[in-house]
Formats: sequence, C-alpha cells, structure tokens
Amino acid sequence: FNKMSNEQFHPVNFNDKHIYEKLSDEVIFPELDKQTINSYNFYLPLDTLISNSQTSRRPKKLRNKTPRPQNAWILYRKDRLARDAKVYRGWKACDISKDLGERWKNEDEITIEAFNALAKLAKHRHGIVNEGYKYIPLKKR
Repeated sequence: FNKMSNEQFHPVNFNDKHIYEKLSDEVIFPELDKQTINSYNFYLPLDTLISNSQTSRRPKKLRNKTPRPQNAWILYRKDRLARDAKVYRGWKACDISKDLGERWKNEDEITIEAFNALAKLAKHRHGIVNEGYKYIPLKKR
C-alpha cells in the first residue's frame, strides 16, 4: 500500500469544538487518551470517524433502534477503508474485512492504542447523544 502524504490526514485537535458536537467542555476525558489520539494521523476527520453512519444496511425493523457504540476494530476498519478505497474497489465486504482483520492483528501498539482511545471517546459521545441507551440483545428464536 502506498504511503500518503500528511496533507491527506486529519490531525486531531481537542480544542476544536465541532469534534464534540454535544459534548461540553466539562467532559472528563483522560489526558493520556487525548495525547494518544493526537499523536496518530487518522485519515478521516475525527467527527466523521466517531459518528454513526448515515446510511445503513440494517433490516427495516431495526432501523429505528439506536446502534451500539463503535469499537476500536470498527473505527479502524472505517478509517482504513476510506484511506485505501481505491485498493478495495470491487472487493466484497467480507473480503475487505478479512484483509483488514489480518492487518489489524499485525498493527503496532501505537495504532491499537490510538483506536482503543478513540473507541472510548466514541462510547462517551454515544452515551451523551443517546442518553439512557442500554444495549439489550435480541433473543434467539
């Protein structure tokens, strides 16, 4: 895969208010997590990355149900798929996930930590935007 120039990456700045949407300045987010996120060059802008998709392939009966917060793997897949869109053009979604899954397993500790910290931020934002959300799994038939 080709290395892209830094101009194509979106540096994160925790002073940017738009990142937080409904998050207030009083939000307590560990300084270590902020530093971890700031040190990594994500391809997508942070607010795009931690926001839920506006298009969904969820079944109609589940479309009005609040989606679960995104975990580190989902955020990694979303960011890498956007970065390498040309490479994956024409691939099946399952093959993309397999390829990115192998890459995820071989990523360095800094990358894993950055996406874990981002997942914490996404979960925190999800809790504020979807106040009172509680995951209730569907019962098997």
